[in-house]
Amino acid sequence: MKKHILSLFLVMFAMVGFASTSHASDTIYLESGNTHSNTLTSSDESQWYQINTTQDSDVHIYLANTTAPINSSLYDSNKNFIGIIAWNVSSTFQTLKAGTYYIEVKPDHWDDRYSSGSYEIKATYGSGNVTHDSTTFEPNDTREYAFPIQSGKKISSLLSNVYDLDFYKFSTTVDSGDVHIYLANTSAPIKFDLYDSNKQLIASNNSSLSQPLKAGTYYIKVYDFYWDNKYSSGTYDLIATYSTNSKEHNPSTFEPNDTLENAFPIKSNAPIKSQLSNSGDIDFYSITLNKEGNVNVSLSDTSAPTRFKIYDANKKLLDYSSSSQSYSKYLAAGTYYIEVYADYWGNQYSSGTYTLTAGYPNATTKSNEILLYLNSKTAYINGKSKTLAVAPFTKKETTLVPLRFVSEELGAKVDWNSKTNDITVQLNGSKIVLNTNSYLVTVNGSYKTLQVKPEVINGTTFVPLRFVSEALGKTVLWNAKNKSILIK
Repeated sequence: MKKHILSLFLVMFAMVGFASTSHASDTIYLESGNTHSNTLTSSDESQWYQINTTQDSDVHIYLANTTAPINSSLYDSNKNFIGIIAWNVSSTFQTLKAGTYYIEVKPDHWDDRYSSGSYEIKATYGSGNVTHDSTTFEPNDTREYAFPIQSGKKISSLLSNVYDLDFYKFSTTVDSGDVHIYLANTSAPIKFDLYDSNKQLIASNNSSLSQPLKAGTYYIKVYDFYWDNKYSSGTYDLIATYSTNSKEHNPSTFEPNDTLENAFPIKSNAPIKSQLSNSGDIDFYSITLNKEGNVNVSLSDTSAPTRFKIYDANKKLLDYSSSSQSYSKYLAAGTYYIEVYADYWGNQYSSGTYTLTAGYPNATTKSNEILLYLNSKTAYINGKSKTLAVAPFTKKETTLVPLRFVSEELGAKVDWNSKTNDITVQLNGSKIVLNTNSYLVTVNGSYKTLQVKPEVINGTTFVPLRFVSEALGKTVLWNAKNKSILIK
């Protein structure tokens, strides 16, 4: 009896072996990254594909657009079973040795409802040098075929089905530098993973993440996020900004500036008009104080809720803006960073513009000495004469001088709001706001009261000399004999 059973087993084994090898003449070579369409015409049919990996690599295989239950299995060159690629599931076989492999595609328990079934099959594997499509970036379904991306440059692509994967790679050249990655304009739920060069998962997110990284090569995997049967494909934009030795920025957008290391340097009191392109976007700017002093930062003209944070040179968070969108603090000399970010946009906003202004002590401040004479239209700047439209004068024992002339000669920036009659003067981090109709002024956010209101004469605004000059950190010397005023 045992002999008969053994003989029967050997016959069955031979038949299976024959079945598994007799496909050779009908085997279809499946080129890496290419999609092949085919049809099974009966419930007992099998179709075979061959792939040849020329290097140790991951192999990603999936079946898509199936019209009947179909599955596939992966075998090595000796017909040893490696794994199954189930119906409606993709499979990645990690780090297969270089060699020849076979994929068997067959019906999955068809009943009377199915007499045939079509499908698409795609296998991406290491097969030597790869040429990526310049529009789709394919093939990029595995790490070995990852498409290299540039810091701050947008990638617009597509997951063609629920099984599709897109890999991208980048290399940082700065230790402990930040990387900022975000997805935008997604037409379906999409997620990404960040891996190191050893294929270890670092982080995952479905919108954005910021992560400090050591110098090296990293991989981003983009994939579906629980599509179920609601989505058949999905488009997306991917942007990764990472630390490099290059500090080049676009002069109009100031990009790439999504990380602290890529911060765009801004001048004192020079407004920066820019845009957050989506809720995951962030913008970094740097300021350098050549000496300790007041730092005033403000956001204005925002078209969507926007805030900012302040960091020191060691990436320590110092403060963040309140709902007033302004910040004022006395800081030591050194470099600081400003991060501008979206403030809980939800689905209400897709982008937002803003104006950022930072006033701080810097090395470019003018050191002019201004010499004025009471009731005289002649002024001297570092010994050179200039003519004023209206001469300085006294009122209620207070000397008033032309605001714009004095402020700008001292290196300050002067802005006038014609709607509110507010005048803003900024120098070395100090910020003064006054109004031609009020005794009240603010100095770095604190209210003070003038003895005499600002006065407009022939289009020139006059302000109390000593208050404005000293609020800007200047010294005022009065000579009673010749009625001269020296500001330095």
